[in-house]
Amino acid sequence: MNRIAQGLTLVLLGAAALTSTVATDLYLNWVKPSFGPFLIAAGVIMAGLGVLVIVAELRGQREDAATGGGAGEEASGAHGGHADGHGHDHSRAPGVAWLLLLPVLAVFVVAPPALGSYTVESTAGSSGPPPEQPRSGRFDDGLDEAAPDEVVAMDIRQFVMRAWVDEEREMSGREIELTGFAVPASEGGGWYLARLQMSCCAADAIVNKVRILGEPAPETDTWWTVRGTWVEPEGEISEVGEHEFEALEMEEVTNPPDPYE
Repeated sequence: MNRIAQGLTLVLLGAAALTSTVATDLYLNWVKPSFGPFLIAAGVIMAGLGVLVIVAELRGQREDAATGGGAGEEASGAHGGHADGHGHDHSRAPGVAWLLLLPVLAVFVVAPPALGSYTVESTAGSSGPPPEQPRSGRFDDGLDEAAPDEVVAMDIRQFVMRAWVDEEREMSGREIELTGFAVPASEGGGWYLARLQMSCCAADAIVNKVRILGEPAPETDTWWTVRGTWVEPEGEISEVGEHEFEALEMEEVTNPPDPYE
């Protein structure tokens, strides 16, 4: 890989970062929206450095041509370009540097999707809160402020958190609306409606899911809004392995939201 190829690689990497943030919203498949400005800045810097590398190399080639190729090579040797005596061109990067183009191909050709059902099936489900967390009080899911007959839209994260900590069981009998993607259940009845919660990037995503009863399982990874009621568990809430949701109505989501909560 010569210097021009190195510069082109930087330009392409910068273009990939800019394409996934400015031209599209692909970056939301891998990182939180707050990282968008940093990706844009990184893309501009990489593309700019790549252009500078290419311009500098082309200018150097023109100067060599103007002064004579032989003289240029002799000067290069005198200044250490071949000081090791083996004729290596130290302006070249190792061949493995071509692997830097893989992220570019991934964005422009493959466009890796957001994490989905495979991640949910291969990892544990939503975990309960730590023992020291209070199991009562107000929540940020809007249920406390809603009228008794009002349908409350919640994140799946909000639903499972309240289901695990609300000892007053205030969700019992209330109609709730959840949105997520469908995941088949390997055991038992029903299927899962799931969403992934991301703190920083897709690598740290954790699974939030609820088992859906009362409706046949839709196609895997399709997005749905499901209206229904919490299946109130028997016994201690803290001992529940997973929470269930009795579906009353469901509608496919043709324009899914941000894949992560």
